[in-house]
Amino acid sequence: MSELRDEADSVETLANRGRPGRQPPRQERKKSLLSSSKALRRLSVILHSTLVVLHLVLIAIWATNLEHRLVFPFDTARNKLISLFITTISTTFGTIYAVVLVFVTQTLAMRRGMQADQTLTATHDHTAAWAGLGAAVSHIWYQKAVPASLVGVLSAFFYLGNILVLHITTPALFSLATFTSTRSVPVQTQSIPALNFSVINPGVLDAHASADDYTNFVDPYTQGALIFLPSVLGAGTNLGLVGNTLYDVVDVNQGVGNVTVNATGVSTTCGYLPGVEISPSDAWFASYTLNGTDYYVLDITNTQPELISAPGTEAVLFQYMVFYSPVPVVDSSNNRGPFLESPSQNGTFQFIACMQTPVNQVATVDAESRQLLAVAPEIRKTNSTWGPYTGPSNRLKIENVFDTFPILYTNAPASDTQLSQNLRLSSVAELYLNQKLNLTSTTPENLTLHDVENALSDLAASIFWTLSHIPPIRGNVASCGSSACIDDNNDPFTVLRGNATVTNLITQARLDLSIIAVSAGLAASIALMIIAYSTSILTRAGIEERELPIDGLGVLHAIWLYRNHPELETLIDQAEYPSTQNLREAGMVRVRLVDGGISRRRRSESF
Repeated sequence: MSELRDEADSVETLANRGRPGRQPPRQERKKSLLSSSKALRRLSVILHSTLVVLHLVLIAIWATNLEHRLVFPFDTARNKLISLFITTISTTFGTIYAVVLVFVTQTLAMRRGMQADQTLTATHDHTAAWAGLGAAVSHIWYQKAVPASLVGVLSAFFYLGNILVLHITTPALFSLATFTSTRSVPVQTQSIPALNFSVINPGVLDAHASADDYTNFVDPYTQGALIFLPSVLGAGTNLGLVGNTLYDVVDVNQGVGNVTVNATGVSTTCGYLPGVEISPSDAWFASYTLNGTDYYVLDITNTQPELISAPGTEAVLFQYMVFYSPVPVVDSSNNRGPFLESPSQNGTFQFIACMQTPVNQVATVDAESRQLLAVAPEIRKTNSTWGPYTGPSNRLKIENVFDTFPILYTNAPASDTQLSQNLRLSSVAELYLNQKLNLTSTTPENLTLHDVENALSDLAASIFWTLSHIPPIRGNVASCGSSACIDDNNDPFTVLRGNATVTNLITQARLDLSIIAVSAGLAASIALMIIAYSTSILTRAGIEERELPIDGLGVLHAIWLYRNHPELETLIDQAEYPSTQNLREAGMVRVRLVDGGISRRRRSESF
């Protein structure tokens, strides 16, 4: 009997022989792509290589932040739907891909086991381990009692374990992350006042206009607007005004950070008047010669206390302002200009001519508070040198708002402070100038020239700011009881509007790629490829590549093998108790189910 069995083993394999007399009807074998081991190997190579490449591509995307370019407006409900959609797509793709990988690798591993010269228990353990991760763990445990196929079972365990890793990492690859971005938004600004030439009497713009023409130009508007000047001068900060700088005020906005706006600084330059003479016969008049032309200065009076004052409405006719000071004004070298004595007034006076010029500046303001942060260039003076006045000496011709300072200063509303012994009240402009120089409370030994120039610059900027930011009192004289009222909207000044760009913070959502999930997925993909190559793709030496007559090792396949190969019954001893351990011990017989024969070696232990 043994000789017959050995002879049969040398002729054909178990899978190629059938039980005599019980042959089924002849059936033509149906060929398909899945029945071809060569096709499955190629598919396995493609699938595993593609999986590794996909993860490498994802790492490249993460390194370059390409996924961040997919941005969505922040909306809680919509973002939840988008997040669910992304997770569903990635999970579905990952699950289907993993199913195909397991199917192909499992099929190849099973077919390779059928061609291997190994024990029936090893074939059983290897095949059963591919049923799932739990089955693989249990068959690893079984190897303690009957070690049959530790490497094969571990291969199935590690392969299925890495598939589990992919099931975890794939849904975690992409997510929606909220972030704060910036957006440039244009906003309007309120700038310095401009002349409304459409309502100005053309005669006022002429260089030959009289003092009355100029007075009519600003009254009652100037009275109605500059009546608020004391509150402006006493304020710590005013939006749009800092010292001698007028900067554009940004409208209320949602911006953050800094905003660059236009600014205009007021620079004052002063010099002494040459050729001034005080008439000995009348102390109320003084004359001076400038550029060969004689001028008369009115209302020179001894102030009490000693204050700087403008000598009358005659000064409004020129492009410069004339002031006289009973207190010496010295320059940075401690030099002072010429003083003249007024015998009838028992005093000496220093005559100063000053003019204001605008300087273009660039201001940086805080978008939220709209307060000034920085301005350039800085034009505030820290030193000055005395010299004769060399500025323009023409009669006043109004071309821009800065030309109106002499008019506005001279016609500013009166304050409650007495200026001189003849009971003339100081205007709010004169009062601010003297308060700024600390002359209303004490009489200093001298004043510095640059302090006088800075004080006049601050005053001019404050006046222009008031005209553009504080509306004058309106209404008819009878109703408001003051000549400071105006009864129409034909203002000689208009507010300029500009534009600036602020940066708004906006909350958005963007696609975010998890480098942890990608890295774990890449490691799992490489492990899957290595295991698949070593256990199912690469063929062993001595195993010929051919199509197998049997394409599975399921229950039906096992029944078919047993019914059609009665010699199996003689190879495997009968176990009295069919426990897993007893059956595994009984199956420790080396066979090759296809492409080989039954080995004569078998375990001899009894059960």
